[in-house]
Amino acid sequence: MIKLKGCMPCKQFEPIIKNYTKEKNIPFKTIQAENMPKNIRPPYYPYFYLRKKDKVIEEWAGNSEKKMKSVIKRNFV
Repeated sequence: MIKLKGCMPCKQFEPIIKNYTKEKNIPFKTIQAENMPKNIRPPYYPYFYLRKKDKVIEEWAGNSEKKMKSVIKRNFV
């Protein structure tokens, strides 16, 4: 999850995705957008990259729990 300081949707959604990925035993990392070079920062927050090994298999933005669950289910279940 890439989050931006002061982003309310990021603050609201972070515990939801942390709990869900913990339940499913899926590694989860958070990155502060401010620590990224400006030219590679995503346009929307929160932003997610779903990876398997070293490959990005899906990416999306927003705080839809339904979207998050469907992406994870499609790629991990």
